[in-house]
Amino acid sequence: MANHTEELLPPTPGQRVSKFLSRKDVRQTFILGAFFTLVFIILGVWIYPHWMPNVLSKEMQADEDIMIWFTVISAPIAGVILAIAMESFLNMHRGDTPPEDGIAIRTHTPVVIIWSSVSVLFIILALVWGMVSMNTDAVKAATDAPNALVVDVTGSQWAWSFNYPAQNITTHTLNLPVDRPVTFNIISADVNHSFWPVQLGVKVDANRLTTTVIHTTPDKIGVLDVKCAELCGLYHAYMETSGQVESTTDFNNWVSSIQAQGGTQ
Repeated sequence: MANHTEELLPPTPGQRVSKFLSRKDVRQTFILGAFFTLVFIILGVWIYPHWMPNVLSKEMQADEDIMIWFTVISAPIAGVILAIAMESFLNMHRGDTPPEDGIAIRTHTPVVIIWSSVSVLFIILALVWGMVSMNTDAVKAATDAPNALVVDVTGSQWAWSFNYPAQNITTHTLNLPVDRPVTFNIISADVNHSFWPVQLGVKVDANRLTTTVIHTTPDKIGVLDVKCAELCGLYHAYMETSGQVESTTDFNNWVSSIQAQGGTQ
């Protein structure tokens, strides 16, 4: 009688968990989840930095750090989703005859709570990280502004031009001295564009009726790629130019050579 009564008792939470973990499909899903998580961590830590543009400023370094750490943080979530999808795909052709009525879908409260909590924590982390980064950049911009090199940027279909008021020159290439703050005043001559010096890690819209301002400090010497990041017409993809971050001596020599040509390049 005692044994019969024990058999009728519902399983304890520990027994349910043990039974769940002993299932073959669950073990396979855990293994796949660990594998996909490891793949994304390797991508974030070792592969992505080699794919991204060269880092020529602290702003670009911050962008790269965000890409790396957000990939690592989200790797377990992506791993679980891909593992469940892969396990479902591998076992969808068992040959079983499906019932006339589909299997009832029931809510699993602990899973819902865990999944929702993890998602909320990730959103809070992303929000706090972004707000701290924006506020830090704003303070840095205010600090850098007084002694910054000013560059007036004009976007037009489909070219960029750069005016250096203090140097009294205008060019179609963006050259900057290393370790000196830069203030970009950006405007458009026609439709909306988006000024994006890729290796500097900053980007802002170029509008026709208002001037937008962005700050950065190049801290490494290297080549710059300047692109338009706003669809602006037929030749939008070709609206790009080049430039470089160079030593102060090389920058001054470059300015002098353009001044000798009448101030325009």
